[in-house]
Amino acid sequence: MQFKNIAIVGKYQSDNLTMQILELVKFLHKIDMNVYVDCGDLCNYEKLHNCQTGKLAGWLEILDLVIVVGGDGTLLSAARQIAGHNIPIIGVNQGRLGFMTDISISNMLPVLEQIIKSNEYNVEERTLINGVVIRDNKVFHSALALNDIVIARGAIGNMIEFDLSIDGQFVLSQKSDGVIFATPTGSTAYSLAAGGPILHPGSGVFAIVPICPQSMTNRPIVVSDNVNIEFSQIRENATQLHFDGQECIDLNFQDKVLLSKHLATLKLIHPKDYNYYYTLRRKLDWSKRVS
Repeated sequence: MQFKNIAIVGKYQSDNLTMQILELVKFLHKIDMNVYVDCGDLCNYEKLHNCQTGKLAGWLEILDLVIVVGGDGTLLSAARQIAGHNIPIIGVNQGRLGFMTDISISNMLPVLEQIIKSNEYNVEERTLINGVVIRDNKVFHSALALNDIVIARGAIGNMIEFDLSIDGQFVLSQKSDGVIFATPTGSTAYSLAAGGPILHPGSGVFAIVPICPQSMTNRPIVVSDNVNIEFSQIRENATQLHFDGQECIDLNFQDKVLLSKHLATLKLIHPKDYNYYYTLRRKLDWSKRVS
C-alpha cells in the first residue's frame, strides 16, 4: 500500500500527549505526507493551529491511513467510522492495556518510519459484527462493532429472557443478565471477563457468551462467523443493546436482533515483528511466575 493522506486520531487530555501528537505531525510532514488531525472538541487548541484539523468522518473518501494515538477505546471509535472504506489503521498505545494499539508511544516514530517509508509491515484483517434491530417488521436500527455486541438488562435490573436461533434453527431459551456476541478481537475484552474463550484473530468464528445465566449449564459457545444469529426477547423487561460499549439503544418487547458478519473487514497494520501470542503473554501476564 502507498500512503499519502494520513489522519491522526488521539486524545488530548495532557500537554505531554499533545506534544507527542505534534511530534508525529512534524515527522509526517517531514516525509511529505498530507496530515489531517482529528482533535475532537479541541480544534481551536492553540498548539494545533499549524495542522489541518477537523473530524475523521469528513475525510473518509481521501484517506490512505489512520493512526490512532491512545487506547483500544479510541481505536474502536475510529474503526467503527472507517469500516467499509478500506482504510487501514495503526494503533499507538499511550501506556494502558492496549491489545490493538500495539506500538508503544516511546517507540512511535522509528516504527512508523519503518511502516510508512520502508513499507515494512504486516496487515491483519479483523472481522466486524453487524447488528440489526427489527421492530414492527421494519429495520429500526443497525450498527457495527469490532469487539462485541452486548444485549443486557437495563435500568430496572431484572434478568432478561430470550430465545436464540442460528441459521433458522432454535438453539436455546435463556434467563440471564444478558449475552455477549464477541468477535475474535473482542474475545479478550468483556467476553473474557464473562468467562468466554480467547479466539485467534484469524479463526473465523464468533463467541456467544452468557452473562450470569440463571442455569449453570448455559455455557459459552463458538460458532462460525458465516452464520446468521437471531435474538428474540420473550418476556417484557428493560433491555439494552450495546455496540462496542460506545453506542446504546433500548430494546422493546418482541424486538428481534439479527447478527451477522459484516461484509468488509478492518485492516489493522502491525510492525513486522508483531506476534499475537507475545501480546497475549505480555498483556495477560502469562509469563509471570508465582513464587
